[in-house]
Amino acid sequence: MIRCPRCNSKEIYSVVGGYGGNYYRCKKCGYSGALVVEYDNDEVPEEEHVLQKEYREEVHEYEKKRRPLFWVIVALILIAAILFIRF
Repeated sequence: MIRCPRCNSKEIYSVVGGYGGNYYRCKKCGYSGALVVEYDNDEVPEEEHVLQKEYREEVHEYEKKRRPLFWVIVALILIAAILFIRF
């Protein structure tokens, strides 16, 4: 049984496969990549739920830190475009 490493969903399917390995996509959260979590049975260990929750919190914190940087870059691009058009 394979599951999505991001949301732990069973709704994950192989997009591409072959000699290099498989590339998967999750229908629930949109994850795409070669890494999946594989279980021997259908039950998910409780510790896996804790790890998934910690992962989501880390991603959320990372995205909060990234937002101001995005706007700084956008502002710099706009300033550069204005200066370029002026000269």
